Amino acid sequence: MATTTTTTDHRALLAQPTLSPPPTHAPPVARPYKDFLTPALHRRFTHSALILSLFCWITAVFLGSGNGAGYFWSWFPLFSFTGLRTFLLLMVPLMVLIVRIMNMHVGTRMMVSDAETLVFLLTARLGKTLGTVMWYGLSAWVFGEVVVWSKGPEAGLSWIDVGREWERARVNENSFYLRTMLIMMALWQAVWHLATDVDRLPLEEVEAGETTTWTTPLQKMGQKFGGLASLAFNTTIAGTVFGTVFYFAVPRRMFWPWAYSLASTLHRNLQHDERPPGLLNLGTLMTQTTSSIFLLLMLWNLSNTIFTIYITQPPLKKGQPLTSEVKDAGGTILSKSKDPNGSLIRGLLAKRDTPRTFAFWELYLICTIDAYQARRRTIYTEVDKQPASTWSQVSKQCLAEIQNISVRIRKVQDPAEYQKKAAEAESARKMHENLIAHGKPDDYRLPRIADRQPLDGKDVFVRDRRSDAIHTIGNVAKSFGQSPGQESPLMPTARKAIEWTESRTGGREAWSKQGLGQATESRMKAFLKTWTGIPFRQTFAARVNAAVFGVPFSAKTTIVYAIQSLTTLATLSLKEDDYGQVAKDIPVIVRTLTNTIVNVNAFVAEVKPSWTDVGFSNAQREQVEEVKELLAVLRQSLGAVLLAFDEYAGSLGLSRKEVREAKEAVGLGREVEMRRGGA
Repeated sequence: MATTTTTTDHRALLAQPTLSPPPTHAPPVARPYKDFLTPALHRRFTHSALILSLFCWITAVFLGSGNGAGYFWSWFPLFSFTGLRTFLLLMVPLMVLIVRIMNMHVGTRMMVSDAETLVFLLTARLGKTLGTVMWYGLSAWVFGEVVVWSKGPEAGLSWIDVGREWERARVNENSFYLRTMLIMMALWQAVWHLATDVDRLPLEEVEAGETTTWTTPLQKMGQKFGGLASLAFNTTIAGTVFGTVFYFAVPRRMFWPWAYSLASTLHRNLQHDERPPGLLNLGTLMTQTTSSIFLLLMLWNLSNTIFTIYITQPPLKKGQPLTSEVKDAGGTILSKSKDPNGSLIRGLLAKRDTPRTFAFWELYLICTIDAYQARRRTIYTEVDKQPASTWSQVSKQCLAEIQNISVRIRKVQDPAEYQKKAAEAESARKMHENLIAHGKPDDYRLPRIADRQPLDGKDVFVRDRRSDAIHTIGNVAKSFGQSPGQESPLMPTARKAIEWTESRTGGREAWSKQGLGQATESRMKAFLKTWTGIPFRQTFAARVNAAVFGVPFSAKTTIVYAIQSLTTLATLSLKEDDYGQVAKDIPVIVRTLTNTIVNVNAFVAEVKPSWTDVGFSNAQREQVEEVKELLAVLRQSLGAVLLAFDEYAGSLGLSRKEVREAKEAVGLGREVEMRRGGA
């Protein structure tokens, strides 16, 4: 009975349905950072266009004044010529915004000389350079046509001057002059735009601990409007004076036949005289020209300024970080984000400079502003994220930005060694890919001599008759040169001529390779000391900045954000890191900051100036402002980490030597001991 009962119980258990394990939900996939940044930039672009449309409307009202349209219709924008004029004028700033989007970058343009900058613009960025000139020229042409159309035939700006009833029609040079002046101002504006690097986005910084109160875009525009008007006025005066002189020197002679041909298609009964008839009503024409140039310059300057103000707003939405989930007061989700830190990390890993810099800026705001403490704590608590915890991935990217400084310095100090290591790394990568692709390694050994085929099949013991003939001819020639008693072929007269030539030309040393090099260098230095040689000088500061921050655009902004974000996360981990995962990385942070300070100081002190830097003095080694600012941030950050973890240095894995070197690098010394004693 017992056996039967046991069997029955087992059968009953087997008959019961088995419970499957609960389904495991896949971790949320982080949205790309561009999915947050691109809509934000689109909104800012729209705001810029709306503000610029207001200035276009004001310009349209000014251009339409006095044309007899009536007071109401002269300013009312709907269903009127003023509205149409505003729409056409809006094309001018929109073309400038296209240029800004096309050339947009964050870092300062880093070139060792102005000549190299010109070469860079005409080679690597030739398409964007030509695009800048084209869009500015097109905007000037559109503005000129709107001005001529708005003024009406009474202004005397039409292509054809019909004259009096008994006179034959002729080409109106006033119209050609106005359009030419606007096009020349467009060329000047494009050159100024490229030369002054207007496309750079200067990002705003905020001190740690401050609230999220920012200067509004309208306040910034109010602060800059007076300077823009002054710049436009001065440029208008200078452009009108020098542009008029240049107009009579070049464009009037060169392009007038084309203008006459164009006018001939509009009016067939023109005078058969291709010479310019001259300007009429100079007072009125100068007023029209200067006012048009001023308004056009204001539209250009306002377009660039307003775009910069709106695009450089912090990466926030409704006062919250861009990648955070944003809700309104009623709890409605305005912006979804399943994995905010994952999206932020994808931004830190971006290949393009603009999204990566904005991602580091957002990280900096999260780490340094007290209002985002809850978001900052998630960086410590997300330990199960793949492929590593959030802290590990964030700290890795911040350390990489800092370590790249030393990498760039080594590349400049020893480019051959750097290229060798890069080639070895590339070879190792290809070997690894080949192993994965084929499953077996290729034969990378040196070829064996036995595997080589013979060069030819002839008998090696048979003498080569051709080599014997060459050897015989050589011996005969040698005997002529070494025969004793023979008279030298160099006659005394020829010898005196050679000696006279050498005395006149500085001797044989002057014509040697070294002598020619010294003479060329002295002449080049004399040229570099003149004002025409300034664009070719490679100044010490430019070379140091290019080596430390990289080329063609500086990574200083990203580096500073990375340093300050990493330092803040490290120091606040004593209070907010509940899992203690930051402590194990403190030695790496201290060593990286110390090595970077030492490497930058050594590079600035030891690097040799270029021979083109004719005005160099050793005092300039201490006057590289960008590097001084970077060193100040590095020292401040390293000092904060040392003050926070000095008493735990030994248990964290830092030796006394490393701590001493770090204190020497930051210049702490007794300050650390004094603060510890006071605590």
